[in-house]
Amino acid sequence: MVWFNEFKKPKLMILGTFHMGPSNDLFSHQLQDILTDKRQQEIVEVVERIKRYRPTKLALEVETRNSEIINGQYEQYLAGTCELRVNEIYQVGFRIASELMHRKVYCIDWMEQGASTKGSGDVYEWAKKHQPELFESIFGWLHHTYSNEGEVSYRTILDMYRECNEPFQVKQHHTMYVNMARIGDWDQYIGMEWLIWWYQRNLILFSNLARIVDSSDDRILLIVGSAHVQIVSQFIEESGLFERELAYDYLR
Repeated sequence: MVWFNEFKKPKLMILGTFHMGPSNDLFSHQLQDILTDKRQQEIVEVVERIKRYRPTKLALEVETRNSEIINGQYEQYLAGTCELRVNEIYQVGFRIASELMHRKVYCIDWMEQGASTKGSGDVYEWAKKHQPELFESIFGWLHHTYSNEGEVSYRTILDMYRECNEPFQVKQHHTMYVNMARIGDWDQYIGMEWLIWWYQRNLILFSNLARIVDSSDDRILLIVGSAHVQIVSQFIEESGLFERELAYDYLR
């Protein structure tokens, strides 16, 4: 920790995002028009706002073992030989990094099995079958939000990013995950069988963020699924290593 300076800490901003392409999330936005001119201009608007933070390093929700592949694609994009794929890593991340002349991006995620014995979908289905009232209290708001998405009037990409980073929404996602610990019964901690992995993964995200810092002048930008924002922010606050800025302030 040679970079650590108690009088000047590196800055960190976490940009919560929805997943533009396919994902393993229980619920996700269904956008079929990301590559249209209108949506592309909306993405540029988000990029321009986030660029005002002036990040010196860009961290992505990509497994560390894929760093060479992603940076190879980034180099191709810089050379003009790679089209941006339908994924926030490329559509938002590559745009920001290239326009601020970053030489590389940082992949900091981890997706191994770790300590888990169940997936989030397993816990979801178990609660739905065995604890329907608890299921509704934990997941009902999210199910209602996404099941009615088609009835909602048109929202811009900026609108969606504001929602992903609005403090109440950020906390609500985390509250849902914490309450998944209640799924199960005495000596049958069903929710914990996935949550232990969730906490493990987010602690690894935090530890890898700390690893990419080499100066108290660094300004790190992490682009990550919105469900991670609250828990990683808590680890950041509790570590005392960073001064945090809110993405929502740049999106308003």
